Amino acid sequence: RAPSPPEGGGPAPPPPPPAPAAAAPAVPPPPAPAAPAVPDVTSVFDTDSPVLTPEEIERAIALEKAQLAQAQAQELARLQAEREAEALRLQAEAEAEAIRKEREAVAEAKRKEEIFLKTIPEQVAKDPHDHIKEMMGGGENLFFTVPHKLVVGNPARLYVNKSRSDTLRGKHNVRFFAGFNDWKMNEWDTAMIPVGSDADDYAYTEFEVPELAYGFNFVFEADGNFENSGGDNFFQEVHYGKTKEEVEKFLRDKAAYEKDLAEATAECETEKYEAGMRKEGVPEGQLEKDGRVIFKTDRGVKPGKVFMMFNKALNPIGGPGGSVRLHVGFNKFAQGFEQELIMDPVRGAPADPENEWYGATVEIPPTAYTVDMVVSDDSKENWDNNDGYDYRLLVEGGEGNATTEDWDARIQERIVYLAKMREEAEAAARLAAKERRKRREAAHREATLVTRRQQQHIITCDPPYPKAGDEVKITYHPTNTNLGMAQDVYITGGVNRWTHETEAIPATAMTRPTEASAFVEFTVKIPEDAWMMDFVFSDGIGEGATYDNHFGRDYHFPVEDSTVEKPPLHIAHIAVEMAPIAKVGGLGDVVTSLARATKEEGHKVEVILPKYDTLDYSAIENFTEVTGFSWGMTYNRVYHGLVEGVDTYFIDPENGMFQVGMIYGTDYLEIPLTDAERFGFFSKAALEFLLQSKRNPDIIHCHDWQTAPCAKSYWEDYNAYGLSNPRVVFTIHNLNYGADLIKEAMTYSQASTTVSRTYREEIATHGSIMDNLPKFHGVVNGIDPDIWDPANDDFLPRYYDETEVVAGKAAAREALCSYSNIPNKDQAPLVGIVTRLTTQKGVHLIKHGIMRALERGCQVILLGSAPDPEIQQDFDMMFHDLKNRYHDYMCFHLYYNEPLSHLIYAGSDMILVPSMFEPCGLSQLIAMRYGTVPVVRRTGGLNDTVFDYDIDHGKAEWEGMKPNGFSFDGTDDSAIDYALDRAISLAYDKPSEFRALQANCMTQDWSWNRPALEYIEIYHAARKPY
Repeated sequence: RAPSPPEGGGPAPPPPPPAPAAAAPAVPPPPAPAAPAVPDVTSVFDTDSPVLTPEEIERAIALEKAQLAQAQAQELARLQAEREAEALRLQAEAEAEAIRKEREAVAEAKRKEEIFLKTIPEQVAKDPHDHIKEMMGGGENLFFTVPHKLVVGNPARLYVNKSRSDTLRGKHNVRFFAGFNDWKMNEWDTAMIPVGSDADDYAYTEFEVPELAYGFNFVFEADGNFENSGGDNFFQEVHYGKTKEEVEKFLRDKAAYEKDLAEATAECETEKYEAGMRKEGVPEGQLEKDGRVIFKTDRGVKPGKVFMMFNKALNPIGGPGGSVRLHVGFNKFAQGFEQELIMDPVRGAPADPENEWYGATVEIPPTAYTVDMVVSDDSKENWDNNDGYDYRLLVEGGEGNATTEDWDARIQERIVYLAKMREEAEAAARLAAKERRKRREAAHREATLVTRRQQQHIITCDPPYPKAGDEVKITYHPTNTNLGMAQDVYITGGVNRWTHETEAIPATAMTRPTEASAFVEFTVKIPEDAWMMDFVFSDGIGEGATYDNHFGRDYHFPVEDSTVEKPPLHIAHIAVEMAPIAKVGGLGDVVTSLARATKEEGHKVEVILPKYDTLDYSAIENFTEVTGFSWGMTYNRVYHGLVEGVDTYFIDPENGMFQVGMIYGTDYLEIPLTDAERFGFFSKAALEFLLQSKRNPDIIHCHDWQTAPCAKSYWEDYNAYGLSNPRVVFTIHNLNYGADLIKEAMTYSQASTTVSRTYREEIATHGSIMDNLPKFHGVVNGIDPDIWDPANDDFLPRYYDETEVVAGKAAAREALCSYSNIPNKDQAPLVGIVTRLTTQKGVHLIKHGIMRALERGCQVILLGSAPDPEIQQDFDMMFHDLKNRYHDYMCFHLYYNEPLSHLIYAGSDMILVPSMFEPCGLSQLIAMRYGTVPVVRRTGGLNDTVFDYDIDHGKAEWEGMKPNGFSFDGTDDSAIDYALDRAISLAYDKPSEFRALQANCMTQDWSWNRPALEYIEIYHAARKPY
């Protein structure tokens, strides 16, 4: 209620003061709840009667109650609105207070941060004892830094508590090895400064943090032993600078600019230096040809804008009256096309059969001493370059027109041009990589499907792509296995590669749907945390039972939608070759390609290699020393780098075993050191590195006789002494050397492989292998599709894929014939041979194949050399003899030439590979990648990869492919004729079918997609817990 005025009148009291400024803004009250309905008066009383009837009295009372209820509801609504408005006001005040406090906190933090940054030098300069007292407390940490956050552009100290390290405890002398940005920047080492006299006390070092640092890497060393965080090295983040991505972009841009600057400067210097030579024979004023003026200008050829005119008369470019484009450069096209202009008809110029003038304004820079021109039609499909000599005019004054500033400007223009070209090349490379990635993924899916199809005659799962939680039916066909005579079949199952602790299927009898059924069934529910189901089958339980375990690999079905992720394998290859940095033969290719392929499957892969003094360091990214260890009576330094994207470690013993200028061959040097001794030392040093760096991989994969000692040494010297997790896989690449070491590795490894299925069968009876056949597998090698890719091969005159096989191969053939100095007889099939000329490669069949192809009118080009001088001389004499009779049809290149091999693979119609034995073979795989049909002898990997066009349809279908070549079995002339004649006849008689065969070869996947999956299965088989 409003206050009453004072007695006696007088002014009313002042109104209440306004709300303070900080009060919440006025909030309109919410709408009041609807009041009860009030009856209309005319409906309550009879207005014509003075007396109220009982009904009217009753209605009057109801009206009074309704009015009262309405008033009460309105009052309640008002009070509710006031309460809500007050609550909103208080909430707004609280939020405003929180914002104020937050701003104060931010300001205070900023103030402290400014003080922190400003006083860093003072903090660092304090007495070391004060630092230890302030920062270490109870001394539980191994190290700390001052300031506690490393800051770019500022000093810092790092202290180490030696008592917290078994390696450093009790050592007076500790060295500090450090660098920034993953060891890529400012790497250094120094002796740490002791804080006290006690050997278990602290030591420190002081350093500056660079402006471009984003991370700090370091390790400690005492008496040749490293404290390095278990091999991972220590790391501290650097603050207040650029991110890793920003730094890397800055450095890339800086390096690119410096490279462009150097290239542009060198090119401009060459332009100036060669001015006299480049001007020789260039006309002044105008250019004449065949008695007619072809080019001239309106005011001479001077720096600045000139109107350049071209006489198109009698020139078909652009057609009658068509458009003409002028492409301009300077100083003998020193920087390529620098201007591209549309030329228009010149008004008022002579017009007759000898004159049809077009013109455009050209800007001639002061640095130009010649103007260089070619013309094209508007679509740039047809060109006139003056028969290869270009059109060229001298600039008046020549190079004397330009100042130093003019040349500096030209350098900058060139830098812009180079940057543009680089960006376009990078964009094209990204697009090409994306396409290759899509092709690889498609090939991977197909490889998985082929593997699944190849076991459907033995085992199936319904549904075929099971999910966690599903109930699935396993159907097994014993008649197609070694259990074909079993009356009862038992299934034993596991989950997640037999590692699941609780879910397992004990040996259980499977059921036959009917008595006559040839197959048996079993139903099982998949656990929610399953990502793989595992099965083996038997004809009984326990001792004496016969098992089908898929040749040691077991049967598996991947499971989708698991509640846990499948853990990756950790694989460590120990090898003595790795392409492209230390390659002698195919071993290096396999190590690199297999490592890349299994890494792409999601596994952790590392390679351990000797640090030869002959390494190709240009192919190693971020090469740096990371650790070391004392072993074998010497100190072994360890380096790390990326090779083709694979983590690679290099062991460098200070005894100089690998500083001999070669990978193989020390048996023949005067030093008392054989290859077997060097590689035996390395094999054990690699295991010691795994132990001391606290690596514990799942698989140690050793290769050939060189690292075969790893297998025995691991089990006798390392498994029981801290390196307990790994299992050993051994691969035979070449059985011709080190039979005893190979036998030892076959015995001690948990699984072994060789490089093709047929080669496995061919060597199964060898004395070093026969005792370990059950765990010996054949896996066909692949090729790297990124290296052997006609759609991205710079050794070819043009790129092509299976959709352009005819045009692409025609261009390659033209270039190949030109290089070989023979005419391109494109109606004749071209037979290529790329090989080492050895007995193993079937030199007598190569010779006969050459003669047979020439007799049938083919062209033949051979690339190869012989380590045996007599064989080399035989082919040299054969070449000179055949050159007299088949001059235009053949050429031998009796040497090694990598670019030429690419050209032969692409330009040939068929490739001849008549090896006596061939563990795997790469020539036939590479040839098919380039659309070249292989003609091979059935042996080793040649038998596993080439499916005869006429007789191997079923074999090809089993592999998910179509026939792709021609093959033979014998070793005499008639045997090779059988295959070669059929290939040549198809090319002559049915050229469209032959072209289709070439295209089919290109579509087949002979990459590492499928071999990688097979190796992963073998790795898991090696790790089986039973």
